[in-house]
Amino acid sequence: MQTLTHDELKALTDWEQGPSISIYLPRHQAVSELGKDAIVLRNMLDEAETRLQNQGFGTAESRKFLEQARNIQNDDSFWELGSAQGLCLLLAPGAFHQFDLPYQCPQMLTVDDAFYISPLFYKVYEDDRFDVLAISPKAVRMIRHEKGSVSEIDLPENMPASLEEYSQGIELEESIQHHSASSGRAGREVAGIIHGHGVAKEQTEKLLGDYYEFLARQLENSQGSGSLPLILACAEKQQSLFRKHFHMNHLLQEGIATSPDQLSAQELIELARPIIKSHAQNSLHKAQEQFKNHLGTSRISHQLEEILQSAEQGRVEMLFVPIGSERWGQLPQDGELIETHDSKSPGDTALHNRAIRDTYRHGGTPYVINTEDMPDDQPLLAYFRW
Repeated sequence: MQTLTHDELKALTDWEQGPSISIYLPRHQAVSELGKDAIVLRNMLDEAETRLQNQGFGTAESRKFLEQARNIQNDDSFWELGSAQGLCLLLAPGAFHQFDLPYQCPQMLTVDDAFYISPLFYKVYEDDRFDVLAISPKAVRMIRHEKGSVSEIDLPENMPASLEEYSQGIELEESIQHHSASSGRAGREVAGIIHGHGVAKEQTEKLLGDYYEFLARQLENSQGSGSLPLILACAEKQQSLFRKHFHMNHLLQEGIATSPDQLSAQELIELARPIIKSHAQNSLHKAQEQFKNHLGTSRISHQLEEILQSAEQGRVEMLFVPIGSERWGQLPQDGELIETHDSKSPGDTALHNRAIRDTYRHGGTPYVINTEDMPDDQPLLAYFRW
């Protein structure tokens, strides 16, 4: 199961080259229902072919357009029982995307000038991509969890890989040099410091403090505004040494308070999972509370026309939409009221989907969530930046 990255979602959101076909299919989980999903997909592809031909496509051209989706329909091994609970297929000239979804999506087929991407934002705030920064005097590692895989990534340029590497080239005090255990290299002397070979405690603490401050500043200088959530793994007493110098808000307040030296990358990721899960839940909770705190003010709206125009202008900071919720109609002009429909009529646009696309394009957060998680009893809610 894969989580879409920001870049992937943005590319799908920005796509406007029709005809764009979007297919969402909830998958059955019972053995007795094996084979049903392939039949449903076949019927949906037949309907898509008809719609393409109604737009002027020839029979051969329509079938070629849908060929990759037909291959999935006819692949018996694809429909064997698995962990996927939903299927998304997005087809357009020069583009084909297949996503196995870890949730039951609403069944839907659209043929439009843009992809229908609303269900792909379901609980996107629960994105399981994150980084773990594991620090000790012996080593510095950056570990990434992304799309179910774990990998160690390169450290930022000029970031030392250990206290020994950091200390090389530093002119230590004469008293420290006096206690050298070998050649007098600063790096080798540091090992003596850390293991308490007779060096004053204050000198050890100062060197460690300088080391963590340098790491914090080098990492801060290398991080962009779109950085993944960062979880710090280091000994409890050393957490504060790094945190007091690192001020970017993607560093989570809760960390892994243990020495990471004897832990593998996978073990560190497992320790980080409860932290990232709690972070995701807090993200929605904070958004809900922020919305409720502004009820009755101009920062809040459930009016579809106002939300659509504000999303296009980049005013929507947070958008709340129940999964499966949609209204169809014409886009409003100059604040006019619009007539909406439960299903698509000729010339209609998927209005909730449009609000989600415009919100995300302008850096807002669409919360596509379960109905019971909506902060108010409305089919669409927005919190404005101003």
